[in-house]
Amino acid sequence: MDLQDQQSAKPSKDAPAMPGRRRFAGVGVILTLASEPGMAAVMCKSPSGSLSGGLRSSPGGQNLVCGGLSPGYWKNHPDAWPRGVYPYKAPPQQATTFASVFPFGSTKLYRTGTLMEVLESTDPSEDPYNFGFHLVAAYLNILSGKMNFLTVDRLKLMWHDVVAYGFYVPTAGSKWYAEDVKRYLESTEN
Repeated sequence: MDLQDQQSAKPSKDAPAMPGRRRFAGVGVILTLASEPGMAAVMCKSPSGSLSGGLRSSPGGQNLVCGGLSPGYWKNHPDAWPRGVYPYKAPPQQATTFASVFPFGSTKLYRTGTLMEVLESTDPSEDPYNFGFHLVAAYLNILSGKMNFLTVDRLKLMWHDVVAYGFYVPTAGSKWYAEDVKRYLESTEN
């Protein structure tokens, strides 16, 4: 196409201005309708998998279960706790203690409190960063089948490493401190 052809190809006054732009704007509406709000995303990956950028991973080819419930749910629904985990003392059962699941805690609440007492605590000196609060919810979520991308053993390792070393290493070269682990656990809750 030479210069003369380009000049004669100018749109007339009757032609719609920039039809490609209008088509693009229509696509934007479709994209908006199909997208999820960023804050509504639930992390559905193991700790090491969470660092790879995706939101979902399937453990060993099994169907992924990502229905983790919040600590508030578990606090308000003790009847929904999984079998063998007791929110309250009900003879002959004793309430399940935090230390029986997550030993070697540094605060009185961690050493002597029950799982329910950790969920009910509002004292930041007894549960820094609400770390125990979210550990309990994750523990109950795993045992009740609400999520399957994290195991009880992995959860206990996260606790152990933060207590023993001050941080957890989800993957080589990355350190998660208590608040980081808490944020990860919080991201697994609906």
